[in-house]
Amino acid sequence: MSGSGKLRISLKDRRTVFENSKFHVFSDHIEDAQGNEIKDYLVVAPKVFALPLITGVAVVPVIGNSVVLVRMFRHAVSKEVLEAPRGFVDIHETPEQAALRELKEETGLVCLPERLIPLGTCMPEAGLIAAQVALFAAMDCQEGTRTETAEIGLGKCQRFTIEEAKQLLGDMSLEDATTAVALHRLFLRPDSDLPR
Repeated sequence: MSGSGKLRISLKDRRTVFENSKFHVFSDHIEDAQGNEIKDYLVVAPKVFALPLITGVAVVPVIGNSVVLVRMFRHAVSKEVLEAPRGFVDIHETPEQAALRELKEETGLVCLPERLIPLGTCMPEAGLIAAQVALFAAMDCQEGTRTETAEIGLGKCQRFTIEEAKQLLGDMSLEDATTAVALHRLFLRPDSDLPR
């Protein structure tokens, strides 16, 4: 298979079709070098991000030989989804600060900043959303007080042993892509102090 060289798409026009406190939704008129064009390409672009396009965070809490995931009811898919705690990066906040804040808000767990392990980034949907999510593992978490109670859809926290979490990945019952990538990267790290 030969490489195609540099792929280029030109933005010919952009219209804002919707916006709220977190996102712009654009209808873009785009064209490639061969003259192929789409006149209404949908792009969702978060309003706040840290470079390079990091708009959100997801953090896998680790307590001993277990991880904690949150049950969330997601309106867009009309079902309950098992996820790592996650959220947006606020203005003047680093991804690390956002991860520690979301951890406490959604689970009540706290983690020392030096035990927050970066797991890279992922793109939740590169064909639609102009964003990356910074992934972390919060090692050696301790119980604290859950501070978020009003988030719509926020359900209970659930602990899974490392083996149970690996089984969720293996049997494909874990459907949230960001959580799956974060867990997979955590389990691959040789320095994660997790049982193999």
